[in-house]
Amino acid sequence: MGIFVELTYLNDEIFEAGEASISTNDRGFIFGDGIYEVVRSYTGKLFGLKEHLQRLQQSADAIELKLPHTIAGFK
Repeated sequence: MGIFVELTYLNDEIFEAGEASISTNDRGFIFGDGIYEVVRSYTGKLFGLKEHLQRLQQSADAIELKLPHTIAGFK
């Protein structure tokens, strides 16, 4: 039987669960803010990527969330 290790990805780093920490001033912690966008792919090609990334940016702007990349950077 293998060993199961729970990992957490936070701020471009991977931690073992329980070792990651966030600031108590974090908007997501205080207000529960968060956004996500799902992009489908068909035969290895992303569908509607431009539109998905525009919605992602609009959602981030609406809650004053700074994205870690520009739209071009996400592409």
